[in-house]
Amino acid sequence: MKYKGSGRFVGFYLYMRKAVMLLDLDLIQDICVKDFGNFTDRGYYYNKKDDPISAHLLQLDGNHWKTMRGKLTPAFTSGKIKFMLTTVVNIADELVNVLEETLSSTNMDDGVHCDNLMVRYTTDVIGSVAFGLKCNSLKEPNCEFREIGEKLCYYRYSMPIVSLMNLFPNLFRKLGFKIIIEEVSQFFFRVVREAVDYRDRTGEQRKDYLNILMELRKLNTADNLTMDEITAQAFVFFVGGFETSASVLSFCLYELALNQNIQEKARREINEIIAQHDGKPTYEAVKEMKYLLQVMYETIRMYSVVPGLVRKTAEDYIVSNTNYVIEKGTTVIIPLDAIHYDPDIYPNPEQFDPERFTKTEVENRHPMAWLGFGRGPRACIGSRFAEFQVLIGLSSLLKNFRFSPTKRTQIPIQFIKNKIFRGAEKGVYLKVEKL
Repeated sequence: MKYKGSGRFVGFYLYMRKAVMLLDLDLIQDICVKDFGNFTDRGYYYNKKDDPISAHLLQLDGNHWKTMRGKLTPAFTSGKIKFMLTTVVNIADELVNVLEETLSSTNMDDGVHCDNLMVRYTTDVIGSVAFGLKCNSLKEPNCEFREIGEKLCYYRYSMPIVSLMNLFPNLFRKLGFKIIIEEVSQFFFRVVREAVDYRDRTGEQRKDYLNILMELRKLNTADNLTMDEITAQAFVFFVGGFETSASVLSFCLYELALNQNIQEKARREINEIIAQHDGKPTYEAVKEMKYLLQVMYETIRMYSVVPGLVRKTAEDYIVSNTNYVIEKGTTVIIPLDAIHYDPDIYPNPEQFDPERFTKTEVENRHPMAWLGFGRGPRACIGSRFAEFQVLIGLSSLLKNFRFSPTKRTQIPIQFIKNKIFRGAEKGVYLKVEKL
């Protein structure tokens, strides 16, 4: 807000790094889309030799990223996602059953710990579609998958060390620094290797993400995936799929609890559409839930899982319509929260209003005014799967339960400061009533 309107970007130092924060939506579009070739890299630290699980799609740069993205894109076609959704619906049914059981033993003065429940739901979903495993964290909250998931949501080192690793990656690679906690790394290598060995031995075929990675291993080219690469890509699907979607679900339930009229409108749409599809939130049914999608987009606007996107300049970049140059190697920050809370784009930005995402409203806004999944070639590869995972969970919950605040609900909500993805400081506790 301090620099808005003063130019197309502002420069500052991030520790010892030169950094640029973009202030202009047209410039953001240039960097994310039109001139993407100069901004393919994020500049995050990874160590393929000593910490191979860190060399995943989210972290990779340059040709490594481009090659891996090309290999993995076919895994997220509409047809592949549709096959995965049967599993998601079954786990959503289990979520409803577990929540029903929880109500009988919960003091509603405090309410149900909803963010904990949402993480267990998404853990079971991603564990199943990524690894073909029944994690069972809905029934067993302290299962190994859930404990490992909790550990990987926090940084291994303090923020100054992480920044130095990003600033001097070659030095830290020579020193053998790892970014992933050892216990987490060993767990995923074990789980993936056991699953791959079992399928190789039995010839079992599943319509899941691991099966797609295993097929890429069999390519008779230099580009076939190694076991390290299979594990790294399975790992990032788990990381990117369980915590982020759980965060969106939790904050969505929080806002719906505070806005009963919006909750009721969403519930009416869900009931009407599901009634036309044999009572199940199928792929086709969920695609028809336009208002629920607006509810999700508005939640992501207000509670982006990360506050900004990062790019790194490959070569000196002349900013159009200026005499300025963004120098090679400069960190470029796209401030999601600042854009999503800009009152000139979203009047009364603190207010939860899904009507901002009607077709007309979206068409009248700049395409870079909402960046929930990023934009351009480096946008989230699993965004469509994430949407369905959230919408199936939401539709199953709202069809069966009403959510409202309790004395333990933190209003206004505050955020955990040292977590990689956005989370509620004191949890999301809500009163839940069976309908």
